[in-house]
Amino acid sequence: MIRSTFCEASHRRVWISCLIGALSAIVLIRLHPNHIDGILVDMGWAFNAARDLWEGRDPYRHEPSMMLVPYPLTAAIVIFPWAFFPGIWGLVLLFGIGSACLAYILIRDNQYWRLIVFVSPAYFMALKSIQWSPFFMLALFLPVFAPVLLAKPTIAFPVALSIKWTPIRLIMTTLIGIIPFILIPDWFWRWIDQSRHYGGFIPILSWFGPIFLVSIFFYRNYKTRFFFLMSMTPQHLFFYDQLLLWVIPKTRQQMLILTVSSWIGFLYILMNFETLWVNEVYLLTTTYLPAFFIVLWQEPAVHKRFHAIFMILLNKHDRFAFDRTKE
Repeated sequence: MIRSTFCEASHRRVWISCLIGALSAIVLIRLHPNHIDGILVDMGWAFNAARDLWEGRDPYRHEPSMMLVPYPLTAAIVIFPWAFFPGIWGLVLLFGIGSACLAYILIRDNQYWRLIVFVSPAYFMALKSIQWSPFFMLALFLPVFAPVLLAKPTIAFPVALSIKWTPIRLIMTTLIGIIPFILIPDWFWRWIDQSRHYGGFIPILSWFGPIFLVSIFFYRNYKTRFFFLMSMTPQHLFFYDQLLLWVIPKTRQQMLILTVSSWIGFLYILMNFETLWVNEVYLLTTTYLPAFFIVLWQEPAVHKRFHAIFMILLNKHDRFAFDRTKE
């Protein structure tokens, strides 16, 4: 009976994960129906760079622009086998399978509320912009995928410092990091030169920085440490880099608070501005600040303080009511 129930739950998780992967792939096709040659940003850049390497072309021959953001050559090595699928299909399959794997690992303990991450503005923008952040979240839960962190070292920083590094993982990641230097020895300096106009921000250096520094006092909590590392990481303004913050909630209520708050900020920007470039303050207020309060709320010491304050206020109220009764 127990074995039957376990198998049924396992099959349910598999079907749900496959459904999420398929839906992600379908949405990606609808958003980007054209040939991958027309997608030169983010993961699309890596696919084209992998094909350039195979054909003997220079991946950094293009002039960088807002629609052509160069990535480290390691990104092309990470997805190299998928680049041989025709057109956009390699990208669609990789993103769909990655999303399915992420869904399965999120609900491995039957906490289906974690799937809320797939309706967050961060995942929506990651899908729309074909971003790496869902794969970094997957690597956080399954460190066997650690080599993927080389695709985007900036936002990979908090994940790299949070996972357990075994000798095999170190060797695999090192090998993938060495291959680009064998192919194009000066690629790193060319990439640095082309990406010097990076338009991101670092949360700890914003007006909210002094507030976020409070998280240092609770460094023993894994999720508080992760939040602090995220606040120190250079990231973009378009919500997708912040997808990693969705690993912080421990309950359905916390996940809903973070998701709804983030959607409020995202929709407000869409309705009032013509671009997402203005969104640093909104992103910090509606995404980072709720995540910060969530990690604080998870601290037992904070709970005790709030309870003590509540009891003091309650006693004062009772005393006031008693005095009014005597009058």
